[in-house]
Amino acid sequence: MKVELRRKFVPNSNGRLQVLSSGGGTQSICMVVLIYIGAIPKPDLIIMADTEREASNVFDYHKRHIKPLCDEMGVEFVIVPKSDWTNNDICTESDDETVLPAFFTEFNGRSAKGELGKQPGFCSSKWKVEPIQRYLNNRFGEKELTKRGVDFWIGMSFDERNRVKYPSGKWQKRYPLFEAEILREQAIQIVQYFGLPEPPRSACWMCPNRHDEEWIWMKENVPQDFAAARQFEQELQQDFPWLYLHKSGVQLGEIIFTTKPKQQDIFDQFCDTGMCFV
Repeated sequence: MKVELRRKFVPNSNGRLQVLSSGGGTQSICMVVLIYIGAIPKPDLIIMADTEREASNVFDYHKRHIKPLCDEMGVEFVIVPKSDWTNNDICTESDDETVLPAFFTEFNGRSAKGELGKQPGFCSSKWKVEPIQRYLNNRFGEKELTKRGVDFWIGMSFDERNRVKYPSGKWQKRYPLFEAEILREQAIQIVQYFGLPEPPRSACWMCPNRHDEEWIWMKENVPQDFAAARQFEQELQQDFPWLYLHKSGVQLGEIIFTTKPKQQDIFDQFCDTGMCFV
């Protein structure tokens, strides 16, 4: 397989640690494929955070298809469990009243349509970014990495330019697909042409960032995850009765979904890039 990139992605050559931060979805997998076929250079390692509430089929896909590719091309693939590196869970480790995911809240009342607003969400930074940074500091030495610097390769594509930011300092971001001007649809085609099965969409099964079509898809295709989300919501409301997973402010087990699933790909804006869509 040969891929001609409109522009080349060129990693920094100043000794910074090059880390592909995988969100587990199509765009992250496209980057692995491009590395495998030699279209972009190899990173020092590929890393993926395990939020420990990931969709049940995501890590199975990576064990079957991505880990063997990484082994064959000699690139280390690391999965970092959240609970090994932080005590942040539904609430922050320092405050058991601060809920991290962006659940729908009844705290400020309902709209004229009876729908709920959303509280701010910080689960991506606390469940993904922070554990990965702590892992890397522990493995390579915090002082050494502060001196050396780290570039995180994030899988945002050329059509996501409004989300692309280049912060300065020790932890910096690079965007191989964006910098090579690869669109999301092209990333999907690259994965398909390479011969890999369609990747499952990476998202926590209790993530509130879903439309009805997506809840229906989960209920029909991954019923164990839907059941886990229902149970989770019931347990969440024992401590926070004003929080819900659905904008209607009705528990998942009581909602009668009427919208049929769309034929297009779903979860397109979840965690494929390594940063949840909040």
